[in-house]
Amino acid sequence: MILLFLMNFMVLAAAWLLVFKILRLGGLVDSLLAVFVFYFSQIVLSELILGRYAKLSLTYLCLLNLAILIAVIFITAKKSFPGNARQKLPFLNQLIENKLVFFLFCITFAFGLVKIIINLVNPPFGWDSLNYHFTFPVEWLKNANLDTPITIADDPSPSYYPINGSLYYLWLMAPLKNVFFADIGQLPFFFAACLSVFAISRRMRLDYKNAFYSAILFFLIPNFFKQLSYAYVDVMVAALFLICLNFLLALHERFDWRNALIFSLSFGLFIGIKTTALVFGTLLAVPFLGVALSKRKIGLLVLFLGLVVLLGGYSYIRNFIQAGNPLYPFNLVIFGKNIFQGVMDNRVYAAHFTLKDYSIAKLLFHEGVGGQGVVFIFPAAILAAGLAISEIRKSRVFMAYFFLLPLFFYFSYRYLIPLANSRYLYALFGLGMAIAFYLLQKVRFPRVALNILVVITAISSAFQLAKRQELTLSLILVLVSLIVFPFILRIFKAMRRAGLARWSIIFCLGIVFLCLFFMEKKYQRNEFSGYVKMQKYSGFWPDATSAWNWLNNNTPGANIAYTGRPVAFPLYGSNFKNNVFYASINCTDPAQLHYFPGSHYSWGYDFDSLHNNLEEENNYRGKKDYSCWLNNLSRRKTNYLFVYSLHQTKEIIFPIEDSWAKANPKNFFPVFTNQTIHVYRVQI
Repeated sequence: MILLFLMNFMVLAAAWLLVFKILRLGGLVDSLLAVFVFYFSQIVLSELILGRYAKLSLTYLCLLNLAILIAVIFITAKKSFPGNARQKLPFLNQLIENKLVFFLFCITFAFGLVKIIINLVNPPFGWDSLNYHFTFPVEWLKNANLDTPITIADDPSPSYYPINGSLYYLWLMAPLKNVFFADIGQLPFFFAACLSVFAISRRMRLDYKNAFYSAILFFLIPNFFKQLSYAYVDVMVAALFLICLNFLLALHERFDWRNALIFSLSFGLFIGIKTTALVFGTLLAVPFLGVALSKRKIGLLVLFLGLVVLLGGYSYIRNFIQAGNPLYPFNLVIFGKNIFQGVMDNRVYAAHFTLKDYSIAKLLFHEGVGGQGVVFIFPAAILAAGLAISEIRKSRVFMAYFFLLPLFFYFSYRYLIPLANSRYLYALFGLGMAIAFYLLQKVRFPRVALNILVVITAISSAFQLAKRQELTLSLILVLVSLIVFPFILRIFKAMRRAGLARWSIIFCLGIVFLCLFFMEKKYQRNEFSGYVKMQKYSGFWPDATSAWNWLNNNTPGANIAYTGRPVAFPLYGSNFKNNVFYASINCTDPAQLHYFPGSHYSWGYDFDSLHNNLEEENNYRGKKDYSCWLNNLSRRKTNYLFVYSLHQTKEIIFPIEDSWAKANPKNFFPVFTNQTIHVYRVQI
């Protein structure tokens, strides 16, 4: 725990020195966003460098980032901090002076704290986390490189996805050898996203109060808020898009190297997190490139391209080297012409969605967008188009584009992204909130009516943020916060007058650290029993949690081959003691899609068609051969075979490996069985 805090302190200190001593952006909010961008950039870049040279270990991570901090201290030693380094956030003044702002803060604090604590004391249950967001970092730590294993018996694309999000999870996992902090790894990005909405609102000349409303109501959108429970990357994507947009607006005000640098770093990190970011990133890159070329800022253009490749290009370059296609396994066809040859067409990604999944009514009323979607975001996206026409008439093309951006974003999601997941729209929600309050301020909407609207929206959202005991606990904490925080603020003011404010902050941080220290120790002891205990809360698959707990209790450190559903992470056990892998059922092992050049993957809405397709002759589970599979298991010194039933089939179906194991009891001895999982002891 101490090492994790020291690692983050080193990187944050380096980022703080660079931003406040070198960049000197002026505004405190922009400076804090820049610190966050440098912090994330250093983590990603240091891990990419070490992974490239197969030196990706905790020791080398610490040494490299310590060396960077020492270099930054040396470079900035003779430079002083500007005045804005000691400024207060406008939010703090609003919190003290405005009762409505204080009320919204208490709701956010109470519900957020309860959600965070629940995540900290319990193991992760997010599908993508257990599938690959956590699995890949464990493999990287074990092998000291960035090779990604195949994700099996489902969409095999994640092995070729951009990896910046997983690199951040690795950063949080490496010192602890668990996901205690990684499971809330998106938390800093929540803050960055909301701070970006605030900054964008201020750049649109909103007053502090309206800017704060736009940011806090964005945070309280139920669908967005509930991402606190999952270690996915969608909040990361939204945060970096909004940071890019904020600095794009800053570039519109002043096109200089400082704003261009932060924009470029953010954009590189952005496209390096998720492939869909390439589509949404085009909406940001086009105006930047247009302005840079029109102003003949060739140097800044080169800076942009270099940083984008450095921070966002790794996975695309790797895919091109391995398969001749930066978007592999996607088969890119434009106007009937095959641009990049892949093994999966666009319709495969869209196979499990229908037109109903894109319904506006479904999005607004059944996807947890809350009152914000109906009252603020949807009307703002439509009305902003009228503002765009007005801006065009005034020859202000950039601002016209800005007001059309919500529509461009939505149409990109609707017609270019083949996945109808509302979480891809988080950046649109943030932008929509900022524009909504801009419109309300512009038409001088009555303040009393606006306050009532804000309160109703916040309260209605709060009741969608949690259920049952969690909701009750959160509401109680809201009431406690409303009573206690005024006293805390008065005490803090008194200590500040006495010159003890700094020590009081250090004392509070120390208490938080001690709480986290003991919570992490308890998490380590109860991690796998926690999977079983939290079945009702998580709604997760009971058969799996009991099997994971059994495996952890019976493996002091083993080699485990798994097949069936692509849920590898829990099989590593506590402290990542086990080695986990997929043993190919043909003679190509390890299996990766690009090792099967004649393969093609295509399926429909029915998941049975997916599993049948994976076993076609030229695909990675084709040409099944028991002797090859047995040899693959033997070569890897396999101790256990963990067999899940196949993913989302109408009936319970086990993969071919289960039949082979049953037919050969001399080599495979069953040690654990339930309805959907079979575990065998392997003796070869």
